[in-house]
Amino acid sequence: MGTKNIKTREVFEAELKAGEGRFALFYSAWCPFCTSFMPAYDGEAAAGGAEFLKVCTDDLPELEDRFSVEVVPTVLYFKDGKLARRLDGALGRGLGADGLRAFVAACAAKGRGK
Repeated sequence: MGTKNIKTREVFEAELKAGEGRFALFYSAWCPFCTSFMPAYDGEAAAGGAEFLKVCTDDLPELEDRFSVEVVPTVLYFKDGKLARRLDGALGRGLGADGLRAFVAACAAKGRGK
């Protein structure tokens, strides 16, 4: 499936209204932890099963503020247009592939009613 790069607040809002499960990676272009995490996120997106979005906080700081993203990278999961779960990055460590896989699996299981 791949990822969609979100460039405007309006496109982000439309994505949330368009479907069920949406993962949104909040990242910054200058962040080395984001750069090293991106292949893991893209890999999960390629596996399919949900929509994966990328939101660059450099371009859309209002979304970073709206969802209280304190550390990048952070992954938010939206269900039926509402924030349902979050995987916050750790300051000075970021996020890892194993944590992302577990997060995606937990969101999928919850979506199936488990």
